Amino acid sequence: MTITTYDPKEIPQLKWAGLVGLFALPVGWWFFVLYVITPLLLPSITTPEGEINGYALNLITLSGYLFEFFLAIYVLRREGQRFAWSALRTRLNLRWGGWKAWGLFIVVFAIAYALTLPLIATSTITATAAPPPAWFPASQNPFKEVSSVEDALPGVVFKGNYLFLLLFLFTDWMNIIGEDIYYRGVLIPKLHGLFGRQAWLMGGLIFTLKHLYVWWRVQEALPLGIAGAFMFGPMASLPFAMLAHFIGNFGLTWPLIIKLVLFG
Repeated sequence: MTITTYDPKEIPQLKWAGLVGLFALPVGWWFFVLYVITPLLLPSITTPEGEINGYALNLITLSGYLFEFFLAIYVLRREGQRFAWSALRTRLNLRWGGWKAWGLFIVVFAIAYALTLPLIATSTITATAAPPPAWFPASQNPFKEVSSVEDALPGVVFKGNYLFLLLFLFTDWMNIIGEDIYYRGVLIPKLHGLFGRQAWLMGGLIFTLKHLYVWWRVQEALPLGIAGAFMFGPMASLPFAMLAHFIGNFGLTWPLIIKLVLFG
């Protein structure tokens, strides 16, 4: 099977200074929003229990994903990339594979997901060494128990709340679009000059390390981060990487939130 993908020789390659800059920009933005701007807004965006409410949590994270998305557009424009479908399809590996590729996708995703589950439990260890702020809700704080959707998204009345549903779905969608286009579609093809055939692997590590703004959870992102990079690189499919990312992050939460909004 012949896979048509981008040619690294036709893409401007990063040097170390450029790589550090393109890593530091979005990570720095996340730290700024979470640990400079957010504390200034407290307690107006918190519940009586002192946790950020579900609306604020989505808006804060949305700002990070939008930053990554527009940064991806900026980098592509600096490359002189044409924004025609035929050009983007090759540059970003915007293609699905045949049935063999789907079979490989299932195997790779299953292994990565299985490796992720035990790592989730280790977040309490890293959080003990460097505790997260108390205003993080239970969905992000390993010291708090998640027994319901309301624990994960406090302060939200779900039934009939279509405005919140739209915000929630759009934020999650931009999570997939922003992160995967930037860290996989844009960065990995620019890493061949530094890392050669291992560019995809280094891209997976960079994606993992970008989660430093939630330092107690970095290790959780490693298996699916590497798997997504493999899907984009050797499998030459950004859609597969995005699908794995979506299922891993939202495969359970989307049905629950939609059910609560529609039926209570």
